[in-house]
Amino acid sequence: MENYIKEFDNYKQANIYNFEQGKGGIGDCLKYFLILLNKSIKEKKRLYYLQNNIDTEKYLKLKYEKMYIDKDSLNNLKKTINCKIVNLGSLYKYLKKINHSVKCDSYQKEDDIKKLLSELITINQVFIFDNSVIENSNLLLNSKIKNYISLHVRLGDKFLETDKKFVFCKQDKRDYNKSALFKFIEENKDKNIIFFCDNNQYKLDLKKKYNDIIILDTEIGHTSLSNTTEKQVLDTVTEFYIMCHSDKIVCASMSGFPLIASKFNDIPLTILLS
Repeated sequence: MENYIKEFDNYKQANIYNFEQGKGGIGDCLKYFLILLNKSIKEKKRLYYLQNNIDTEKYLKLKYEKMYIDKDSLNNLKKTINCKIVNLGSLYKYLKKINHSVKCDSYQKEDDIKKLLSELITINQVFIFDNSVIENSNLLLNSKIKNYISLHVRLGDKFLETDKKFVFCKQDKRDYNKSALFKFIEENKDKNIIFFCDNNQYKLDLKKKYNDIIILDTEIGHTSLSNTTEKQVLDTVTEFYIMCHSDKIVCASMSGFPLIASKFNDIPLTILLS
């Protein structure tokens, strides 16, 4: 990555990553940026992140300031070098072309997911967390808990506890194996398990069943929805930060959130097969 940044200004073509509100969550944003980064490095092109004033941009930041660009600066850059604006749609086509499944969801095979993740650069070489996220994590997580497993269940957009008029995929439901989930918790009672979920009631219900698991007092929200509050965005990015510092991440259902978190610091990843 350092060599790429050294040569960055010498490249005469540029890809402009355009991730807009409503196109996906944190996992999608990072995953597709990294895919385009791999492509840009191979093609010897600059890669810029077009700033769209999305709340997540305040909390997850690029390590290299020169990779940011705003719309005014882009107009000026277009006068000097060839620029191509890249939306997620064209990246979907690119993934299909190189024989990868498009989304980190329940329709992907485990081998496809791990192959795609293995090809991405470790995220901590490119992105860092804002200090406000680290401070929030200190408030949410007991400082005595140093080693932990992150266990994640995404139930799907159908179960989001929000006004349904803001939800795009109202029937989105993620399959998972309850028996495998319960078995994992029971077999790891001697370890700290932090349980993450996109449905707060499900978190509370599982805590009643297994009191030893840890749940965080966060405001759950999906960062791609327009009605998500800034507090929900901060808490969501903070959960992502906490997950990124796990000893191990376990996915009980398919979601880009934990899969991409595992790539932040190359954390061991387990997928509980249904």
